[in-house]
Parts: sequence; C-alpha cells; structure tokens
Amino acid sequence: MKAENIVRKEHFIAVTEQLAAFIARARFEDLPREVVQLSKNSILDTIGVALAGAVEPGARMLSLYVNQNGGKAVCSLIGQKSKSSPRNAALANGMSSHMLGFSDLSVTPVVHPSISVLPAVLSLAEAHGASGQDVITSHVLGVELACKLGEVVGSDFNRKGWHSCSVLGGFGATAGAAHVLGLDTSKTANALGLAGMQTAGIKAGMGTMAKAYGAGRAAENGVIAAELSQMGFTGPTTVIEGLDGFLQTFGDGANGDRLMDTFAKPYHFVSPGITLKPYPSCTCSHTSISAILTLRKQHNIAPDDVAEVECSVSPAVANYLKFPRPQNALEAKYSLQFCVASALIDGSVGIKTFADARIGDPRLAALLQRVKMTISPELAALGFNPDIAPFGSRVKIRLKDGREFFRRQDKGPWEPETAPSWNDLLPKYRTCTTLVLDTQRIEETIAIIDDLENQKDVTRLMDLIRG
Repeated sequence: MKAENIVRKEHFIAVTEQLAAFIARARFEDLPREVVQLSKNSILDTIGVALAGAVEPGARMLSLYVNQNGGKAVCSLIGQKSKSSPRNAALANGMSSHMLGFSDLSVTPVVHPSISVLPAVLSLAEAHGASGQDVITSHVLGVELACKLGEVVGSDFNRKGWHSCSVLGGFGATAGAAHVLGLDTSKTANALGLAGMQTAGIKAGMGTMAKAYGAGRAAENGVIAAELSQMGFTGPTTVIEGLDGFLQTFGDGANGDRLMDTFAKPYHFVSPGITLKPYPSCTCSHTSISAILTLRKQHNIAPDDVAEVECSVSPAVANYLKFPRPQNALEAKYSLQFCVASALIDGSVGIKTFADARIGDPRLAALLQRVKMTISPELAALGFNPDIAPFGSRVKIRLKDGREFFRRQDKGPWEPETAPSWNDLLPKYRTCTTLVLDTQRIEETIAIIDDLENQKDVTRLMDLIRG
C-alpha cells in the first residue's frame, strides 16, 4: 500500500481507535456462552502447562532473576512459591506457560495466544481484585486481537522470521491488560500504541530458552503498556493502520478495514477455532506422531523390527522441524525424527519424553537414524492453507521383513474440528500440575476455574497455583 494512501485513509479508518472502543466497552454479559466455555478450557490448559513449565531450568532462572530484581510483591509467580510486581509476574508466568511447548494454538494465524494474554491478565487481576468474569472477558479480547491481527497481517509475516507469539502476543496481552484495568477508549488506544512500540521477536530462538522468553516479554510488555497508559502516558493511536504502523511495517500495508470487519464476528475461539495440544512438541510434529501411534497399535509394530520410517510433509513443516539430531530437550521438541522415534519406542509422547537424559539413549539414537523427513509434492503444491491441512503428513513404516504400512494424517488430535471437552482436558491438566501441586490443590483449582465466572476475584486461585 502506498504511503499516501495510508495517510489519506487514517482519518476514515481509525482502526486502532475502533478496536480500543470495542475493548473498553466489552462486557461479560455480551459473550456467547460457547466462547465463555472455550475460554475457560484454554485458561485451564494454560495454567496447567504453566505449572509444569515452572519446574524447567529456564523458568527457574527467569524467576530467580525476577526475584533478585525486586518489585512490589503483589502478584504470584506460578509454581515458584513467590510474588513480584505485575510486570515481573507476567514475564515469569508467560515464560513458564511456553516452556514446554504444550500451550493452545491458532493455526491461522500461527500463534500461541494464551501464553502471553493470560499471564498479563492474571497478574493485573490479582493486583487489582478483578473478578472471574473480568478475567474471562479480558482473555477473550486478548486472544481475539492477537489472532485477528495475525489473520490480517498475512502469512508472509511468519515466513519472514517474525516470532508471532512475541509480536501478536504483545498486542493481545495489552488488550487483555487494558480491559482488566478498566481503561477507557482513549487510554486503551494509547496502550495499543505503546504495545506497537515494544513489538519485537524473531524465530531464531526456536530450540532455545529464548522462544519461551519471547512469550514472557510479550506478556510483560502488555502490562507495561496498560499501566503506563493508565497514568496518562501516550502512544501512537493509529499504531495498527497508520503510516509506519504495524500493518505497513509487518504486513506490507495490509488492509486494516478487514480487521474491524471480522473482529468478534465470530470470535476466533469459535471459528476458525483454537487448537489444544495433546503432545508437548511443535504442532508441526503432531500429525506424524498421531500416524505413528495409530500404525504402531494397529499392526503391533515393535521398534526393533523397523527398518525405516519416512514422513513426507509440507515445506512449512520442514522449516519448523529443523533439528534432525537434537542436542538437548528443547531442540527435540522441534525434531520430527526424535518425536517419531520416541512414539515408536514408548507408544506415547508426553512431558517425560523430552528430558535431556533421553537425548543420549542408545536405543532412541539408533532408531532416530532410521527416520527420515521428505517433502511431499502434494503438500508442497497446496501451499499454506488451514483448510487443506498445512501440517499434514504422509507416513510410511517399512519393517525389516519387507512389510510396509502407510497412513495419511491430515489433522492432528484436538484441532478445532475434534476439540477436547472440559472433561477431556482434565487428565492433561492433572498430569501437568502433579509436578507442583498435591491432589487437593489440583482438584480445588479445577473447581475454581470451572466456576470462574462466579468468582468475585482470583485471590484463592493464584494462592493455589503459586505452589
């Protein structure tokens, strides 16, 4: 889009201000019941994976750093038995939420929205006594902005190397934080402007602690933007659609009209929906894992009988799964070879799959050598389109006796079309939280989140998940 067109249209579109008005005026009573339930599902899921992630070395380091650098102790660090300031809590809890790569996901655009939105929302809700209804509404608004903004900016955004969780998550966290604080339209617009001024993050961090850190920074930035705006601090109120704004800088001038045309029409939670993850690895590995587990069970395949496994995938999948011989557990989450070999040996893929001690396992290392990833001409020709399974795989297992088994897997488990119910999510939640909480606390947190819309505040919930 030419610069003169952007300048000319700023006055008429006022996209940032329209968004700010929607965020400021939104009420829990206006949310569809389905959206409320889907939000609670994601809140349960995110708190669960944050508690599991809190015991990881990267999360421990960041929490130690936060504690060493002070801040008024009013907000809980999930799983760390300590408190800090709202911004510090959002930072630490955002990192914990993404540490295992086990959090909710939007496929279009590719972003994990809740890992940045919810930590920002919960920290300010705890600090200011916001209700459960406020938390749900703020979470929905934050997820909506992160996802719809990603839809408008387009797929080139990801291909250029931007880390969507850092960039889109920062805007989402700001929207959620602004609503929790009750900012009016003007201050919400300024907060979104400040979010844009903090936007950063690249995908080079995949396979390192830095990827989860990016999610934490987005959550922290959301808190900072909202709190500064509350004080009267100003930012660019055409940050999304304006000259040198987000859409021009990150999306080559993508049309801001579409953002307001689609915002909450319907909510992203409803369509195209949010994917919840059954495996703590990159989503791109999930169709191959699912296919392997199905073939293993159907044909009673013993790992030692396998001569070769071939997984044919799209170029997008190959781009994400870039560690054929992972050197640590973080890289293993982005290794198709490791995920497939583990699924064959263990018959499952879970948190314990990705331990550094597993990297040197001789049996796993030997089988990993027999797994190859190739590009499927079929999937390559389809391009990146969520309606035609961009993360699909074609899996062939050849045994030493010459037999071959093939499976086409277009979608992974727990995608929106086969989304888990609340009860379906409980085993995952209990597995994750057992790493930090005892049974009584686990069950109490489940009950509180299930009844979140009737909670006058989140004090008890945060006390419990602090560990």
